[in-house]
Amino acid sequence: MAIAVPSFRGTAASNRLSASAAEVVNTMALARSEAIRRGSRVSVCKSADGAACTLVGGWEQGWIVFVDTTRAGANASVDAGEVIVSRVGRQADGITIQGTAALANYVSFAADGTVRTMAGAALAGGLRTCSTLASLTDAARARRLDISAAGRLASSNPSVLATCPAPT
Repeated sequence: MAIAVPSFRGTAASNRLSASAAEVVNTMALARSEAIRRGSRVSVCKSADGAACTLVGGWEQGWIVFVDTTRAGANASVDAGEVIVSRVGRQADGITIQGTAALANYVSFAADGTVRTMAGAALAGGLRTCSTLASLTDAARARRLDISAAGRLASSNPSVLATCPAPT
């Protein structure tokens, strides 16, 4: 029993991390394909309530995918008449998701599948999904998704990144 419990905790923590990282990848792939299919800008932003974008907190609080026809302001926002395509709720305890400076609050795909700022400039960066659970080793508690300006997604399983919070 003393051997099985720690092993089970590590497996469960690894599964939660993998599920959250896969949710990020699937969401970005959905947003990109919707932008191309609709021929319109589609944005993904952090959202605590599933209805509006937020500039506070990490991506782990949840996010929304929406058709962003107005692109008003410097950050993504759901404006009147814009359709929310998908909502993803709060991630499991012990999971943090942080964007690089360029993707700290939103990712926006143009109609051609490229990643753009609200003003239309090319944008690229990454999202890091981390586990803060001590049941995982540093080599197993981080996932990274890089998004190129062309909209290509590349995921990796790096050893712990300096930007991941320390285990608790």
